[in-house]
Amino acid sequence: MFKLNLDPETITMLPFALMLDAIGILLLCTAGDDYGITDIIGILFINGWLLFRGEKTVNIKKVKQKADNIINIIQRLFTQKPSKFFITGLLELIPCLGALLPFWTIGVLLNLTEEE
Repeated sequence: MFKLNLDPETITMLPFALMLDAIGILLLCTAGDDYGITDIIGILFINGWLLFRGEKTVNIKKVKQKADNIINIIQRLFTQKPSKFFITGLLELIPCLGALLPFWTIGVLLNLTEEE
């Protein structure tokens, strides 16, 4: 499903996203609170990485052709501008939802595997 290349982006960003999500789940299970620190760190580093990663053009006809598959819709939500910079961070800021679901990891995975 995910075609990952072993490159510096994958080696640094994927474990970082996994760590942020694991900390959130661990804190939720232990009734702890990070007071938004992991969200701030994720927004700064992961969204900063997405900004510096570069822009890709969007072909509207291809987007409409692939809209029938829900997985493609979710992937576009996380990977296309301007939403790819805000969706993951906004979803992580929702209390409990951001801690339960690994949005950082999903966002990084989908951006690392997007088609060139």
